[in-house]
Amino acid sequence: MKQGCQVLLVGFRGAVLTVLLAAQLSCSYLPRTTSQIPEHWLQSVAQKQQLSSWKLTGRLGIQTENNGGSMDLFWNQLDDAYKIRLIAAMGQGSILIQGDAHGVMLRTDKGETYADNADELLTSSLGVSVPLSGLHDWLRGVPVADRPVYKQLWDQQGQLYKLVQDGWNIEMSAYKKVGEYTLPHAFYLSRNDQPELGIRLVIRQWTLNGREVS
Repeated sequence: MKQGCQVLLVGFRGAVLTVLLAAQLSCSYLPRTTSQIPEHWLQSVAQKQQLSSWKLTGRLGIQTENNGGSMDLFWNQLDDAYKIRLIAAMGQGSILIQGDAHGVMLRTDKGETYADNADELLTSSLGVSVPLSGLHDWLRGVPVADRPVYKQLWDQQGQLYKLVQDGWNIEMSAYKKVGEYTLPHAFYLSRNDQPELGIRLVIRQWTLNGREVS
């Protein structure tokens, strides 16, 4: 299983270099941030937590010490049910993850099917950690509810810029208005206990209530 799926991470060095270059360029300008909680932060969190259904497309880049790769991401969320598809370029493979309150299933383009925790499934398939359960909330620019938060920084507009939670360092940027919500469009994730691992996610398009925002 792992050998078959790791092809998603190998052979994309050109694409990964492009993703990492974009990450480096973005890091050349760091916004002014504050650790002081914005005045309307709790209201903003409550509003974004009400967002329970969406569709989005994006590009996911993963770099480890020895290899890296990038994949197109398609995420369809409908309340507790979700369908996440990862597709590598040049016919190198795909992964489909479907889940709801009753369980989760992962299927590769070769037909393997498993049922377990979504994060564990994807980690076992790709060979690297990808926190899907955390991204469910971080995508909306808020921490995962009912889990400890070790650090938060906000930008000048009062949007969450950096978060340390569940062992991950998450940077969120390029906020855009999507309907009544202001949502991040770029993410960089890293871990102190896995310094060789870097994950970059760029949202190409959000769709809420049929309204598309790129």
